[in-house]
Order: sequence, then C-alpha cells, then structure tokens
Amino acid sequence: MLCTGRSVAGTLPHYKRLELETPIATYNGSWIGHPDREPDHYIPIPDVYLDEIFDTELSAHFSFRHKAETKFTVMTEHPEHHKVASWFENVVRSSGHHELPTQDILRISMFFDETEPASGPVKDVLWSSFSDATKAALRVEAFPLSMFPKYEGSTLHLFEVQGNSKGKAETFDYLERHHGISAERTIAIGDHMNDLTMLEGAGLAVVPSSGVPAARSRAHVLIGHHARDAIAEWVENGAPT
Repeated sequence: MLCTGRSVAGTLPHYKRLELETPIATYNGSWIGHPDREPDHYIPIPDVYLDEIFDTELSAHFSFRHKAETKFTVMTEHPEHHKVASWFENVVRSSGHHELPTQDILRISMFFDETEPASGPVKDVLWSSFSDATKAALRVEAFPLSMFPKYEGSTLHLFEVQGNSKGKAETFDYLERHHGISAERTIAIGDHMNDLTMLEGAGLAVVPSSGVPAARSRAHVLIGHHARDAIAEWVENGAPT
C-alpha cells in the first residue's frame, strides 16, 4: 500500500505508474480506501473546531481548505501562491472567503514565513494559539517548503491541521479490520516525521539513509538514499532483516 501525506488526487499518478490495485492511505491516514470509491476510513476535522482554526488561517500568507478531492483557496499577491496552487491537484481559486467550504474539511494547509514570528518557530507559535479542546481534536504537521526540490530557497513553512488520528499508523487498524493482517506482519518504509507512527508500529521498519534522524532512530533496517533505487536494490538483494 502507498501511505502518504498527499491527497488522493496527488497520489493517483504514482499509484497508476506502479500499476497498483491495492487500497491507499492518504492525508496521513485520514482517508483510506480504493481511489475510485468512497473511503473505508475517513477522519475529517470536527466541524465544531473549525471557526477557531479559521481565525488562525487568516494570519497566513495564503491557505488551502481540502474538502473531498478539491482544494479551495482565495488567491493573493504572494509570489509563491500561484506556484503552489499549480502544484496542488484539483484547486478551486475562489474570489473571497465567502466561497470557501466551512464543513466536512479534511485538512487546512496554511503557509507562513518562518522569519516573521518573533516568539518562536511557526509550529509552536500557531499550535499554542489553539485551545486545549481544539488541540485534542487535531493532528498537526509542519515543515519548511524548501524540503521539496522545486521550492529550494523558499522561506515559507507549511502548517497543516487535520482531524486527530494515529497518522499513517491508522493503516494498521485498516489492515487488521479488513484483511486480518496484524501490524507485526507488516513492513513499513518511510523517511520523514509523518512516517514515525507507522515506523513505530510496523513489524519491520525500513528507512533510507537520507531519512530524518528521528526516522533513522526507529529503523530496524537502513537502506540506501531515497534519491536512488534504494528500495528496489533492497528487495532485489533479498530484503535482509
């Protein structure tokens, strides 16, 4: 299975290229199922907490609200907004906030400049602005946009909130429930912070040498760099444990 932080639409090109027929786990485990059907597993942001998140969203340079397979954004003059809108799949460019969805939202992606908050890193500043009840209802991911090759040199940070879950480890519950496959019988391959719960729960955790330190520390097996054919080489060499 592909387990990714991407949306379903953003995952489909890779799914088709690999000629897979298995379910996929997208939105970091909040949407799991076959890409051409309704999801078997679905965790949106509870509507009751959205107004508080919308208040924080207003302080972003620009943002996207993810509802089903559409991302809604109010276009701004920020020089990177159009570039990101073209990078995301299925984007509706709205003329104002009155056109944005306000219910049943899977994720809100907010873009901030890391150099601006004077009181600390973007993730900490924004997370601390939420009430305890809202924090308990959310899962957050935050990372610099520069981690993606096409955004090298960008000072923007992406702060994403979605419904609280186990992250990609939600896939283990899905496999157990639908296929009788326990977590101990799985192999998980990942390299970044949003892979940690999956790596911790898998029977065998495999991490490329280029993975972040937190991921490498959870590895049972370290393989080559992710920019090369590390996974293929590992499998072809007999997938040592």
